[in-house]
Amino acid sequence: MFSNFIKTIVLLTFYSCPLLAKTIGIIQVIEHPALDATRLGLIDTFQKTQPDLKVTWRSAQGNMTTAIQVAQAFVGQKVDVIVALGTTPAQAAVKACQETNIPVIFASVTDPESAGLKGKATGISNFVDVDQQIKSIQHLLPSLKKLGIIYNPGEANSEKLLVLTRQACQHKGLTLECAVALKTADVLVAAKKLAGKVDAIFINNDNTALAAFPSIVGVADATRLPVFASDADLIKTGALAVLGPDQYQIGVQTAKMVQKIINEEADLQTLSIEYPDSVDLYINKEKVNFLGLTIESVLSNKDQS
Repeated sequence: MFSNFIKTIVLLTFYSCPLLAKTIGIIQVIEHPALDATRLGLIDTFQKTQPDLKVTWRSAQGNMTTAIQVAQAFVGQKVDVIVALGTTPAQAAVKACQETNIPVIFASVTDPESAGLKGKATGISNFVDVDQQIKSIQHLLPSLKKLGIIYNPGEANSEKLLVLTRQACQHKGLTLECAVALKTADVLVAAKKLAGKVDAIFINNDNTALAAFPSIVGVADATRLPVFASDADLIKTGALAVLGPDQYQIGVQTAKMVQKIINEEADLQTLSIEYPDSVDLYINKEKVNFLGLTIESVLSNKDQS
């Protein structure tokens, strides 16, 4: 039964006056450190500012069918707002809510317009300019000639980012090698295909690759291959450098948008899609030493060891 494999945690319940408690249903496309941080920022903000909210979150485990089932379940429960973490659950929630007045707020969606969300939902995009991403990678690795990328063509986010990454590499005179991973079990094989062919691997907001990021780092470390990413939390799990937003703060930003709807009764159509309040460059000094790199000249505002 589908409820047996969906992780569900009821986090907060307003026991003293349940009839007045607002309810929030969170669907997370898959569990990985970046999206987990977004969810934590979202829930922490609710706990600090509005502890009477009843919040439930469920993982779609990277499966669109499961995402649709979770969204339909939330609609059946008549939650006040659905928050979707990632593109796939956002699309599922919009579809499930189209005959209802339940608003859908998303977070960590790279391109809401190409995902068909614009005008039907709103939220926080985690898009980071890809030209700047490639520029920072080149700055760290001046000898870079071939860049590898792992992506899931089933994710609208990933398709869009692949196009932008290919364009940025062409402009910079780089060769882009692509490896497909349709599910997390494919990521290790994809990483092995790239090892030996490229000078570095770049993971740019692909949820399938992010969910199996440790396996990428394992392959990369074995061949002393630098790994770059766009989620700050991946510094802790072995990325050499990240140019991206703080995913926890994206969760905080998302919570504030949700509160405009439930507290101020703001119309979804009046809330513009937002982008991260800040984007920082994070460098893993331990990995710099491991790889034998010299990057003292890099202008990093978020060095981490």
